[in-house]
Amino acid sequence: MKAKDIKKLAEDLRENYNTRNPFELAEKYGIRVVVSKMLPIDRKAYTIRSDNYPTIIIINGRYEHKSQLVLCAHELGHALLHSDDINNFAVTSKNAFKNVEYEANLFAVSLLFNESDFNMKVLNMSNYLLKQVLDYNIVVEE
Repeated sequence: MKAKDIKKLAEDLRENYNTRNPFELAEKYGIRVVVSKMLPIDRKAYTIRSDNYPTIIIINGRYEHKSQLVLCAHELGHALLHSDDINNFAVTSKNAFKNVEYEANLFAVSLLFNESDFNMKVLNMSNYLLKQVLDYNIVVEE
C-alpha cells in the first residue's frame, strides 16, 4: 500500500468512527486487544494472527495508558495493513526499519496526530522520525 493511502486510511477511520482510539477501532474490526503486565518490559506490544481465530494485539500493561494507545495504534496498523504477512509479528533489531515498520508507524502517527501538530508533512517524515514521534510518547508506568 502506498504511503498516501495508509495516511488516508488512518484519517478515514478517525472520521468515520469519530475516534482516534485504537482500542475502539480494533473492536470495530473484530480484533481482540489484551493488555498484560506479564510481559517483560522490553516486549512492548505484538500482533498474533492465525487462521480460524481472530487477530489478537497484546499490549504491555506496564506502560502508561497514553503509551498503550500509541502501541495499540502501531499494532493496529500491522493488523489492518499486513494481515497476509504476519503470524506473530514483533519488532526486532532486524526488522525495526523495514517497510512494514514504516507503514505501521505512518498509520499510527496519522491516526493519533493531526498533521498541523508538526512542522512538516507526515508523508515527508522518514521512518526514523515517525518512530521518534511514537517513542517520545511511550513511557513506563511508575
